[in-house]
Amino acid sequence: MSLKVAVLLGGTSAERDVSLITGQEIAKAIRHKSHQVLAVDCAFGDALIEDWEKDINEVIRVEHSTFEARKQELDRNILKTVEFLLREKVQVVFIALHGGYGENGQIQALLDLVKIPYTGSRSLASGIGMDKHISKILFEKAGVPT
Repeated sequence: MSLKVAVLLGGTSAERDVSLITGQEIAKAIRHKSHQVLAVDCAFGDALIEDWEKDINEVIRVEHSTFEARKQELDRNILKTVEFLLREKVQVVFIALHGGYGENGQIQALLDLVKIPYTGSRSLASGIGMDKHISKILFEKAGVPT
C-alpha cells in the first residue's frame, strides 16, 4: 500500500540547515519505498523541495537570502504548512524539524487537532521534554537522580 507522506523540514530554528539535510535524506528513503513524498519547508508554509538529486548544500546556499528576507513572517507559516497538508490530503507526516516548533510540541499539537498522524512523541511529551525545569521536577518526583 502506497502512502502520501509529508516530510516536514527546514523551519525557523538555528538548526535549519541540519533539518534540511536530514529531511532530504528521509524523503529520499521514503520515496525509495514507493510512497508519494512531499518535502515541505515549514519556514515557507508550502514550499516543496522538488529536485531530489540536487546537492542540498546548493539548496541551502541559494535559499538563505530568501529566508533572511522573510524572517518576520516565518513563524506564521506553520499554520500555512498545516493548511497545505490538509489540502494535499497527506496521510502521515514525518517530522524532520530540529529545535523550535519541531521539538516543542507545537506542530504535534496542530497535527493532533487536524487528525493527521505523525512520527515521534505526542505534543505533551515534546513540550515537557523541551522544558528543562519541568522535566527536572518530573524526574525528581519519579525518583530519577538529576
